[in-house]
Order: sequence, then structure tokens, then C-alpha cells
Amino acid sequence: MEALGAPLYLNAMGRGAVSQDHPLFFSSSRREALGNADVALIVGTPMDFRLGYGKRLGPQTRIIQVDSDPAELGRNRDVEVALQGNAQATLGILAGELDGRNYDHADWVNGLREMEDKATAQRLEFMESDAVPVHPLRLCKEIAQFVDDDTLVVGDGGDIVGLASQVIPINHPGQWYDPGPMGTLGVGTGFCMALSVVYPEKRVIMVNGDGTFGLNGFEFDTFVRFNMPVIAIVGNDRQWGQISVGQRMMYGRERVAASRLAESARYDLVVEALGGHGEYVTEPDQIRPAIERSLASGKPSCVNVITDPEPAGVRGGYDFM
Repeated sequence: MEALGAPLYLNAMGRGAVSQDHPLFFSSSRREALGNADVALIVGTPMDFRLGYGKRLGPQTRIIQVDSDPAELGRNRDVEVALQGNAQATLGILAGELDGRNYDHADWVNGLREMEDKATAQRLEFMESDAVPVHPLRLCKEIAQFVDDDTLVVGDGGDIVGLASQVIPINHPGQWYDPGPMGTLGVGTGFCMALSVVYPEKRVIMVNGDGTFGLNGFEFDTFVRFNMPVIAIVGNDRQWGQISVGQRMMYGRERVAASRLAESARYDLVVEALGGHGEYVTEPDQIRPAIERSLASGKPSCVNVITDPEPAGVRGGYDFM
């Protein structure tokens, strides 16, 4: 490792389903770190779309990859060193080999920190926004107020889930569930059922995109019949955002096809009709009371929040479209 230079350690980035190449999905400091690293140590992280299939790492970056699955080693991009093994055990061995070796990269690290602080300040601005329609980061900030150590969060959607993964406090393994590397939207209700059965004492909150809610939203009938007080909070931007953003970029606004959803869709009323509790939110200061009423109802609930389809500071969409 010494011959390769000082390594940059990357954590397993599997918590969020989406990592996009702009400040609020994939911060400028991370882009800089990945794009300009001499060496990257990737541990338990597949080089799938969340790492741009390996393209987020600079062409000059020499890669050491550790994974328990040999099929993942060198998938989508060649690596300098491939190590099949348990992450904890392998890191323990590598850490032992680094004892007594010191590297001074303070200037580079400080530069990354400055970029990260700038991105954080921008994120905070949008989290406090009183704009109408609601900025999705403001929605995420309000949801975060209800997430404690006894709360499990299921993300089932695209852009809204990617943003939520940057804001909602996840402090323990097994506290966050999402569609994963294959982006299998619609799994949220099934996850919520399983969690409600295994952890009946915990609060279950599902962060939904509006398109995703439409896939399996009728499973609220199951939640009602089995008394599972799941709360779905829908970031309703009236579109399949990750598709429509790419379409607008490639073809222009006038040629967006089959990715806009109805302005009149009332997912909250669907849940009410199935026997649950519904809330319809159009302004930021309505979000917290709506979630509080949903919790107090003791019923499976849907908080349908009308969000900005083109929020400031958020590009959204798939960066490889």
C-alpha cells in the first residue's frame, strides 16, 4: 500500500438508493475526493450506478477493492488489488499494517472540508425554506424531527429518497431500508409489513415518491386489516422525477413524455377510503402538525405533501441519462 501512496477510505455507500452528481446528492467534496484520489480503498461497496459504475473515480485512481462476493471484484471497472474477504476482518488486518505510518495530507483534507461545509450551508438554506410548493429538503427536515432510535425508516422512491438519505438521522444498522442497487421501486409496503411484524414496538415511517406510492399503495388495506400503524409520507411532485428530469435535459420541456402525473391525485384520500388516516399538505408549516395527527390517530396513515417539481438547488434525475 505504501508504494501506491496514501489511500482514501470510502465507506459502504449502500444506505441511500441514489447518489447523484450535484451538491445535494453527491457533494462537491466527495466528487473531488473520488475524482482526484491517487488510491481508493472500496470496502463492501458495489461499483453500480451509485458510483457511476466506477466512473466517479478518476481515471488515474488505483483501486483496492474488498468484498465478500468475488463476483463484485473488478465488476464494471478494473482494480489494482482485489481482496475477497469479510470487511471487518480485512480492515483489521490492513489497519495493523498501517501502524506506525503517518501521512500528512492536511491541505487536501482541509480543502475537501471547505467544500463540504459550503454544500452543508446550502442544504440548510433549503431545509429552512418556506417556499410553496414545499421544497423537498424542507419536507425531509420535518420528517427528521420524528426519527429517533426507536424509529425505522423505509425509503421507496427516487429523488425524494436520495434527499431523505442525506438528512434523516440514521444511527444504527438496520434502521434504514430502500430499493437498493437494483432500484426495485414498490418494495416499501412489503418492507413495512415485515418490520411491523418483527418490531411491533417500533415506529415505521415510509418516505415515498408519488409514482412509487402508486405501485403498491393499496397494501394500506393490509396495514388496516392487521393494525399496522405505518406512516407513509409522500413527496408529491406530480411526476416520475428521475425520468422527467432526464427527459427535460435531453429533449426539452415540450417533449417530456409519459412521466408527468396528475395534479389532482389524492393519495391521502385513497388511504382514508381503505380505513386509514389521511393528511393533505400544501405549505411547509403544515407538515409537522400533519405528521403529529397521523401518529396520534394510531392508524395506518398517508401524509400527502405537495412538493416543488423543480426545487432550487436540486437537479435530480439520473446523471447517466
